[in-house]
Amino acid sequence: MKTRLLVCLFVALAGCAISSVEPVNVPLAYAAPSDPPPLAPPPACPALASVEVRDVRKDMQLGVRSLEGKPLQAAVTASNDPVAWVRDGVLANLRRDGFVTGGAGPVLTFELRNLKTAENVWHRAGYDARIELGASLRAPGGAVCWSASLAGKGGNYGYAGSIANYRETLNEALDRATQSLVDAPSFGGALCHCGS
Repeated sequence: MKTRLLVCLFVALAGCAISSVEPVNVPLAYAAPSDPPPLAPPPACPALASVEVRDVRKDMQLGVRSLEGKPLQAAVTASNDPVAWVRDGVLANLRRDGFVTGGAGPVLTFELRNLKTAENVWHRAGYDARIELGASLRAPGGAVCWSASLAGKGGNYGYAGSIANYRETLNEALDRATQSLVDAPSFGGALCHCGS
């Protein structure tokens, strides 16, 4: 009887497994996390003239969906502009930490160098995302007075092909990259120096 139950359970689970993966087109949309990290101390020099983002990626494909243990793969693409998504996320994080934009101060520029997702599908799916950004501050006169490379990772688990899971994973990676900027002591010092 036990053997029969195990066989039935195996057949039922095998029936739930996904046997193919289709391409997914993800509309990028930034939303602040429901449990944001603790606020950083207020910046000594919070003013930025503006925040600019450029996409310098050579590979525009967002990622790949793979079927666990099989060579089946499908492309993941973004249905809207990643530059707007990066800018929205960076601005939301900076404002949350006390930075202001639109007045006097340096220009904060980002280069989107890499943005990749990976979805591993079986009964459910594991999601991973990684973002790499170049960041620089330009003084009002135009000279670059600070630069750094930033990176962030995100992870998630849930239903296969879920747009909500893709968004949460990508937003987590962007939040972590932005937080690494805010946490860098050299960034705060450069802001005070660049703005004068």
